[in-house]
Amino acid sequence: MNITLSMMEVAQNRLAIVTHKISDARWVSLGFRLLAVILAILHTWAAVSAYSMNADGIVYLDIGDAFWRGEWGTAVNAVWSPLYAWILGLALRLFNPAMAWEFALVHLVDFAIYLGALLCFEQLWRQLWVYQQEEQQHDGRISLPEWAWLAIGYTLFIWVSMSLIEIWAVTPDMLMACFVLLAAAQLVRLRRGAGRWRDFALLGLWLGLGYLTKAVMFPLAFVFLFAALFSLGNVRRTWPKVLLSLLVFLLISGPWIALISASRGRFTFSDASTITYLRYVQGLPFVHWQGEDPPVNGVPLHPTRQVFADPSIYEFATPIGGAYPVATDPVYWYEGAETRLNLPAQLRLLLASGLFYLDLFARQQAVLVTAVLLAWWLGWQRPSSSPSPLLLLRRYSLPLIALAAFALYAPVLVEGRYVGVFVILFWGDLLANWRLPDSPTNHRLIPALSLIAVAVMWLNIFAFNLDGLVTVTRGTTTASVTNAPPPTWPGETAVALHELGLHPGDQVGIIGYGFDAFWARLARVKIVAEMPDSAADLFWRGSDETQTQVLQAFAQSGARAVVAEYVPAYANTTGWQQVGNSNYYIYLFNAEVGG
Repeated sequence: MNITLSMMEVAQNRLAIVTHKISDARWVSLGFRLLAVILAILHTWAAVSAYSMNADGIVYLDIGDAFWRGEWGTAVNAVWSPLYAWILGLALRLFNPAMAWEFALVHLVDFAIYLGALLCFEQLWRQLWVYQQEEQQHDGRISLPEWAWLAIGYTLFIWVSMSLIEIWAVTPDMLMACFVLLAAAQLVRLRRGAGRWRDFALLGLWLGLGYLTKAVMFPLAFVFLFAALFSLGNVRRTWPKVLLSLLVFLLISGPWIALISASRGRFTFSDASTITYLRYVQGLPFVHWQGEDPPVNGVPLHPTRQVFADPSIYEFATPIGGAYPVATDPVYWYEGAETRLNLPAQLRLLLASGLFYLDLFARQQAVLVTAVLLAWWLGWQRPSSSPSPLLLLRRYSLPLIALAAFALYAPVLVEGRYVGVFVILFWGDLLANWRLPDSPTNHRLIPALSLIAVAVMWLNIFAFNLDGLVTVTRGTTTASVTNAPPPTWPGETAVALHELGLHPGDQVGIIGYGFDAFWARLARVKIVAEMPDSAADLFWRGSDETQTQVLQAFAQSGARAVVAEYVPAYANTTGWQQVGNSNYYIYLFNAEVGG
């Protein structure tokens, strides 16, 4: 028994020495900040070296270009929020990169946005730390030491940025995180007693910019404002200032809402959720919805035009712009669809969302959940009186906002990049508000729990990055039906198109999947007709007469060339131009191009 006690004392003394050294080391914040930057550089480098791009990114690039060129028909869009597109468009306009560097510049812009998000996180985490220290003075209990607060916070931010938001993805989620973190920091400032009119105006500013980045911030802005109403502890004194926040928010968001509402002929702050609901709940196809017989989901008013039946070819040259018009403005192609409740599909989606959140908190963040629950259990004391709802709203406003965001996404679609920043908000107040009785045991327990939590979260970060490194080094795999790999980068196809005589603004067809036809963006050509990849096998196995008719259909749609992706080894490619040594081929309508 004495030996066991002696061993425990030795372990506790060693832990005390370690934590004392950590707490004395002023480089804790600097060290984690450096780690955050280094990892972001590595992720950005991997994205640049792989010419990484995603379908959403292409649309934002097209819309950004349209805005700075004054092409308002494309720039004013009720699905794609504008601010991120404006930033990308401005960067391309200022630097005018060569084709090989366009995607690289985009990732550098995203890296800069990430650095901004890091600064915004530090502002929030600093405000929460000061709030924690102020509250701790009132009850005489102990909380996380500063080194543990910083270590957990930075680790959480890094994990969210790398694993959930994914900084290499060309999406507005990291930019939205900046404004969410700033709004949350402002809310904590208000909670601490910063009741100046300017503070409430800043809250409205961040919420307005957040909406211009992602439309989900429109309903969430009212959750922020509701929390702000109770921030000073006196609703009667606070509500006029919250009205100022609302006014600033509406002044920033209102013009955009007016523009997209006028373009649609009805009030809307965004149609993105409607499109997602039609696809994921009602099961409408992502592209080329032609209606059903009987019309279960409504009658399409202007669907893409089917110009060949078997294999199917769809034409969409007018009236929408962009490299791939189907993606540029999905509302136009879905117009006429009726949103309705599909209860079995809705329940399946809610179950999928629930499983996502269960995995997020019960597996990926199990160590934080366990540590917080254990600390709360050990620190719980029977209150002399129940805390008022007003006090609880003030203390836990950030988890309230996070839960509202989780609930908003749950019925439609939940992805890590959607909810990532709200995970930070969720834990912020929970970590800032738990305290334990001041005792020698708890002085040792808190550092131990903190070290374990940080270590396990870094194991998750390491595993995620190791998996990404394996994926990058492994390179692109080749389908078994092909006799050649795909192009090494999208520009290889774009260069081939230019070498064959096509110019920016020319129209092309595609046999494949238009959403990720990034070569069209780089070549500045417009896809106007598409044979989906699911129908390609019918084409390649078809007779010479069928193939001739198919190519004529493409030509009649206005295409000056057809790009075929992932052409199988058995295909007869006579008359087609191979893109390098890849399995991409181009058919050129010489009479149209003059080459």
